[in-house]
Amino acid sequence: MKSQFDAKESMEQFRCGVVAFLGRPNVGKSTLMNRIIGTKVAIVTPKPQTTRHRILGIHTDASRQIIFVDTPGIHKGSKQLNRNMVRVAYAAAEEADVLAIMQDVSAPLDRGTCALIERFADGRLSQPRIHVLNKIDKAKKDALLPRLAEIQRLDPNAVAYIPVSARRGTQTDALVDELTKYLPLAPPVYAPDWYTDQSQRQLAAEYVREQVFLAMQQEIPFQTAVDIEVFHESETGVEIEAVILVGGERHKPMLIGRGGMRMKSIGMTARKGLEELFSCHVNLKLWVKVDPGWFDHPGKLHDLGL
Repeated sequence: MKSQFDAKESMEQFRCGVVAFLGRPNVGKSTLMNRIIGTKVAIVTPKPQTTRHRILGIHTDASRQIIFVDTPGIHKGSKQLNRNMVRVAYAAAEEADVLAIMQDVSAPLDRGTCALIERFADGRLSQPRIHVLNKIDKAKKDALLPRLAEIQRLDPNAVAYIPVSARRGTQTDALVDELTKYLPLAPPVYAPDWYTDQSQRQLAAEYVREQVFLAMQQEIPFQTAVDIEVFHESETGVEIEAVILVGGERHKPMLIGRGGMRMKSIGMTARKGLEELFSCHVNLKLWVKVDPGWFDHPGKLHDLGL
C-alpha cells in the first residue's frame, strides 16, 4: 500500500493534457481513438465526413490522463456544414497541448495531405507535432520508409513520426507513451471512470447515424442527420424517438427501403448497439423527415449541435 507521501509524489508526476487528432477524412482518427480508449466513443464508417463535430475520448491510468479530441476530416466544401466541420478541427488544434497529425499510408501521398502537413508545420501553432502514419497493415512494406522520409522533409521540426495500425492495435501503446512525454504536469480533469464527455442523448444520435451511413451505400449520407426528439429513462430501460433528416424527397424512399426493410434494419442494429452501450433495454422508434437544405442552414445546424 502506498504511503501518503508516495501518493503525493506520484500525483506531482501525473500528466494531463489534450491531444487533437487531425487529418483528412477517412484516415482512421475515430478508429484510433476508440482503440486507445477501449470502447466506442466515436462512430466509424467508410464514408467521408462521418465525424461532424468534436468528440472527446478520455484515457486515464495511474500516471496520466489523455483527453483525445477526434475532429472532423479537414476538407473543402461549399456548404455551411462543411465549413463548420473544418472550423471545429482548426479550433481543436489551437486549444490542444499536442497535435497528432494523421494520414493513411496505404494511399498515395496527395496534395491535400501535403498541404495540411505544411500548414501545421509553418510555425503558426507552437504545440509539439507528432505524425501518425496509420494503416500500415494495408501499406506495401517497401513504401513505408520513403513515405516516412517525405513526411520528415515536409515537417522536419515534428517531435516524432510513428507508424501504427489503429485497426489491429499495432504500435498504439508506443504512440500513447510518446504523446505522454509532451503533456503538461497537471492533475486529472475528469474522474477516472469517465471515457467521454458526450451525453447519452448525443451517443444515441451518433449510433443511429452510423447505421444510416452504413445502410445508404452509394447514396449520399452527407444529406442525412439524426435529431433525438425523445430520450426518456425509466426502471425498465430507455425510450428513444429519433427523426432522421434527409435533404431531398428522393432520399426518403431510399432510406426507408422496400416495405420499410432498410429502416427496420437500421433500427434493429442501432438498438442492439445502444443496449450494449447503456446496459439496459432500449425501445427505439425512428421516423424519416424531408428537410431540404438543412445542411446549409445555420439555425438548423445549431439545433443539431453542428
